[in-house]
Amino acid sequence: MYKFIITIDCQPGTRARILERAPEAQAATRAEPGCLAYDFYTCTDDPDRLVFVESWRDEAAHAFHMEQAHTTAFIAFHEQFHRSLTFETVNAATA
Repeated sequence: MYKFIITIDCQPGTRARILERAPEAQAATRAEPGCLAYDFYTCTDDPDRLVFVESWRDEAAHAFHMEQAHTTAFIAFHEQFHRSLTFETVNAATA
């Protein structure tokens, strides 16, 4: 599994604009082959922070996702509102 967390720190007052478009991107992404989960969250401690959590069957499924028109359009749209973006690949912890 290929799983990661994307944290977007938005320019003040722009979070709602991204959230207006996020459900459409979420629905299209969840319909892709290899998508196991695609969710987004608002941060309760910072009103200008969004967190996206994605899980994919493998890196190839994610690479396919990154080539889709709906993906490139959503990224191009929300990039204009970033102060910063952090991409973290995560794995299940083992004891």
